[in-house]
Amino acid sequence: MAYHLSISGQQTGPHTQFELIGLIRDGTLKGDELVWQQGLKDWSPIKELREFEGYWPITEEVIAKAESARLVARSELDRPQPWLRFWARIVDYLWFTITVWMILGLLLPQNALDWMVRLYFKGAPLDPIILFLFVPIEAWMLSRRGTTLGKSLLRVQVCQLDGTLPTYKQALQRSLLVYVKGFAMGLSLLSLFTMSFSRARLMQHKTTSWDESTGLRVEHGEPEVWRFVLLFCAALIMLMGAGILFSLSPPVMEMMKAMENLPK
Repeated sequence: MAYHLSISGQQTGPHTQFELIGLIRDGTLKGDELVWQQGLKDWSPIKELREFEGYWPITEEVIAKAESARLVARSELDRPQPWLRFWARIVDYLWFTITVWMILGLLLPQNALDWMVRLYFKGAPLDPIILFLFVPIEAWMLSRRGTTLGKSLLRVQVCQLDGTLPTYKQALQRSLLVYVKGFAMGLSLLSLFTMSFSRARLMQHKTTSWDESTGLRVEHGEPEVWRFVLLFCAALIMLMGAGILFSLSPPVMEMMKAMENLPK
């Protein structure tokens, strides 16, 4: 298609589209030159023609707008969302705990498994041990994908300040700090205090102490409704499965029979 140019009152042409693109790229055309082709009602600035949109040099104004948009997007990604982070971790702890008990059920003899269940119901601190075992597993997941099963479900991502994946050393240090400072090693009463303190610090400083110490940051997407539905269903199924497994274990059945025989 032929184009006619008008530069400072001097008309030239016809020109092909490729010729005009070459003039744009070498800086000859600035964008305010008038152009006309068959089908146009009048002469128009060449920069207004859609077929030349992607060929103009990036201006300082465009760069400034892009940087502003990037900062807004970054701010939204970094906006603290403690409840998303909390539930993502609860999901991770839940599936990992159930997985550990299932593996123990397959590997240990029945008498050893019964002994562990009795210890659990007598208040032995088995939960802190299981949660500690999750530390290197979580670190491996974060160093490979930047997320875990629970975090992925709720669109939570852990990365370095420049957006790259954390190293295993960084991820391991972070997971250890979360285990100790965030969840107080799974000690129920103490963990309520540490979680409340960590939440308050996160809302005030926009980051947690473990992310600050390891040079990492957490990005949050906006989870769709179906993710929350799936979260609820998955948690319900896992809890029901865990309850059934425990209720069928001999120590628990013995306790239930003993309670039935208590005088009323």
